[in-house]
Amino acid sequence: MVRIAVVLVAVAVAAALGAVQLASSAAYGDLAARASLPAALHAADPGLLRPVLGGRAARAAAALHDGDVATAERLTAPLPDDATTADLRGQIAQARGDRNAAIAAYVRAGDVVRAQGLIDAVAAADPARALADQRALVAALQDDPRASEVTGQAWWRLGQLQAAAAERDPTRRAALGREAESSYERALALAPNEETYLLAAGYQSLANGDVTSSARWYAHAAEVVPNSADAFAGLAWTAALGGDCARARSNAHRARTLRAQQGLTVRDPRLDPIGGPALTRCST
Repeated sequence: MVRIAVVLVAVAVAAALGAVQLASSAAYGDLAARASLPAALHAADPGLLRPVLGGRAARAAAALHDGDVATAERLTAPLPDDATTADLRGQIAQARGDRNAAIAAYVRAGDVVRAQGLIDAVAAADPARALADQRALVAALQDDPRASEVTGQAWWRLGQLQAAAAERDPTRRAALGREAESSYERALALAPNEETYLLAAGYQSLANGDVTSSARWYAHAAEVVPNSADAFAGLAWTAALGGDCARARSNAHRARTLRAQQGLTVRDPRLDPIGGPALTRCST
């Protein structure tokens, strides 16, 4: 009799544990489509099971999902200051409209997507702050071998912000230009065949007066993407600056032809402020 009672208790416990597992899945939207009481409860009221299931971080995330920022903040307060908590605190700060605190938290968390989105949104109104935040993001990522792709993108974006800063500040133009070129090179060290990074490095080298490096980057871009109109425009500028007018004219013609074939606006490489004057001299 006792043995039968033990078996019945074990069955009841197993059933309860199974129900809890199903409830947990239902509460967080992961339950497969099958009939169950927890699933039915979740369908009737998605927030019903969330408060009693999962750890504090999971419940804070659920509260954020439901727009309950105050509850999320309360649940997050005693959590350890790790990457998961930092990301939650970034979302809380963003929900409260504190963009600066949100960016700082996302940088600590290494959440590139959220951090980059807010940095880009800040860039137009406060470019200096965006540049500082981007540097912090890169510093947080560069020692993480698992994040090579997003780290490359972060270095490229840093180069863009540095190049823009160089245009705004003539007194630091040369130094910032070199920093931008270095950032693009760091991006290329992680993704050596990325056309976007190659074109950025090529143009920045051109702006820095390093025609040899510029030609190398543009040639690599043309090898990787043979129909890259921008790569051939770059090769036209570097050829013109190097005194090879025949090659400059040929590459400029190819750039214009490729853009026309691709249905893009046909830009005249001679209008570029850096390489254009030399190309114009080759065309007359």
